[in-house]
Amino acid sequence: MGLTIRDAQAADAEQIAGLLAQLGYPTQPTAVEVRLERLSIVGDRLVVADLDGRAVGLAHLQVAPAIERDRPAAKIAALVVDEAHRGQGVGRALVQEMEDEARTRGCELLFLTTAERRDDAHVFYERVGLEHTGRRYGRTLNE
Repeated sequence: MGLTIRDAQAADAEQIAGLLAQLGYPTQPTAVEVRLERLSIVGDRLVVADLDGRAVGLAHLQVAPAIERDRPAAKIAALVVDEAHRGQGVGRALVQEMEDEARTRGCELLFLTTAERRDDAHVFYERVGLEHTGRRYGRTLNE
């Protein structure tokens, strides 16, 4: 398998849009291009798992200082592997890249949030060494 983890590029927008749709967030490639630019401005990192020239997975890392910690915390804000490529080590490689980046940036915590309904994802997260530590509450804000 010729899998490479690399930084996402505007040329990946169509494949990223497809991956986001599988995650439950349908969007247009043009919107992805704008978001990629915005993420780079704020210092986030978005990587894709490139398999023979095709983005078959993605991971998005956000790093922020925290009042309750001496060192920053890193959040995996998005993680998805194409349904046809799950169970082949792609997700594990993406999580490892995010952990490596978090360590490079001096973070003391790596975490993510996940929907209660994603039982298959929960099993995967525990398999790669993440622990279930709490809940998430949210509210959609309208303009």
